[in-house]
Amino acid sequence: MEHGFVVIPKALDASCCERALDAMEAFKRKHQAAVTPNADEFGHLYRVVNTHLAIDSLADAFVESRAALTVADRYFGRPTSLYTTLYYERGSEQGLHRDTPYFCTKPADQYLGMWLALDDVDADNGPLRVVPGSHRLPAIDVEALARELFPHQTEIPAISDVAFSRYQAEVQRLSDEHKLVAEDVHVRRGDVIIWHPSMFHGGAPHHAKERSRRSLVMHVTPRGMPVYQMDVFLQPSKPVPERASWRYYRHRDRSIARFDRIDFGHKYVMPVRRLRWPLF
Repeated sequence: MEHGFVVIPKALDASCCERALDAMEAFKRKHQAAVTPNADEFGHLYRVVNTHLAIDSLADAFVESRAALTVADRYFGRPTSLYTTLYYERGSEQGLHRDTPYFCTKPADQYLGMWLALDDVDADNGPLRVVPGSHRLPAIDVEALARELFPHQTEIPAISDVAFSRYQAEVQRLSDEHKLVAEDVHVRRGDVIIWHPSMFHGGAPHHAKERSRRSLVMHVTPRGMPVYQMDVFLQPSKPVPERASWRYYRHRDRSIARFDRIDFGHKYVMPVRRLRWPLF
């Protein structure tokens, strides 16, 4: 990935996209009480974490994105597994950021973002925004950042909005210093965008609010790779286990991390057992 991201056209065929969307609509009808608080005035859902655990057609979308998985397998040097997902029906409109503070691996960079378009995406409905070349920026001294932000704490928190914002501001400063320019990525249904862990990216404005921008963001790693958060990211020398603490299940020929909750916009959670049947 010379530029830090790559677009795989038609990674998922139209029939698979339709099955995933039909299953999602059926899920919304069946679980109206669960999804309604998350929906906007147009009924579009926002940032639902791990819907693939309740909807097998979304897990199928991961498995059947063969061309994208070939790229990921080559990057990791071993088979790609699914860690977590984010399902959107509108643009994230999230500011430019790197994922690494909350997707930290040892060894580093054993994570990729895979963004599956389930709608055509253009300038009006919130395309992905990337900063080409940002994955090659000079390294940031995260330990110095930790000392600055947490001078009197022996334990750095796993989640810190202040630290996240401060780190992203430093990435922005370096991007500006190196005259890197953000660009929006327009894609068609079935295309997959893969980005490097250190790619500076975000969501462009979603101007046409009535239009959906359905997508599935797949966070992928090799099987068994632990994924850590801010406490490990800011302390690279901190001893950590070499194997993930979660278990996996097989979905056809791929491994998927097993978790027990689905999160709706980081506002509320529901147990998987209430939203799918049968269980794994």
